Amino acid sequence: MTNTIEVLKPHEYWLIKQQTNELIKAYHSVNDKQTIHALQALIKGNVEHYFKRNNNLNIHLEKLMNPALTREQFSAIFEVVKSYVQPMRIPTHKQIEKCYRKVKKLPNLEMTDIDFRELTYLGFNDGNNNRKYLIRDINNQFTGLYGQFNPDAQKGHCAICNQIGTVAFFLATTKSAGDGTYTKKGNYICTDSFECNRQINDLEHLEKFWQNFSK
Repeated sequence: MTNTIEVLKPHEYWLIKQQTNELIKAYHSVNDKQTIHALQALIKGNVEHYFKRNNNLNIHLEKLMNPALTREQFSAIFEVVKSYVQPMRIPTHKQIEKCYRKVKKLPNLEMTDIDFRELTYLGFNDGNNNRKYLIRDINNQFTGLYGQFNPDAQKGHCAICNQIGTVAFFLATTKSAGDGTYTKKGNYICTDSFECNRQINDLEHLEKFWQNFSK
């Protein structure tokens, strides 16, 4: 049974954390009260509908509106807010294998080290074979993509999180529509999928990326 307090998706958690982080930065760098009040009103308007999903969660939004808030208090608030996140389902080893039937040997993952409340998708690298694997839970079913992952990282735009970060070229072989032939498709994505997840604040670009490579 799903915990009734789990009212946020991981990408929504990161959105409100990114938005309200602008407040904590302003509290420590801006002296003008009118500027602070204007920023508070703007950010509150952007995120309050997420907090209103649960009365106890809503209390924490008011705490974030305190200009005396320290960075330590901000971090502590978001540790509590994270308890309201519905985590990504944890795939079993068999479910992961099912996503990649054509792959003979997959790298081992230590699931206990991963906080699935932070993940919109699960991504992991196979440095020995220069591959990256991506898994999503779509309609209660795990589905995966994998491709060659160029080890030459660079600063650039990620096609999944839509942010600037350390990226590398992901190249996958996909079926062409209808005729049974195959084609290669590629794009730049974050080398660190956990950092990529922390930067996802909507699903638009992830959905586009997934649809493009699933074809």
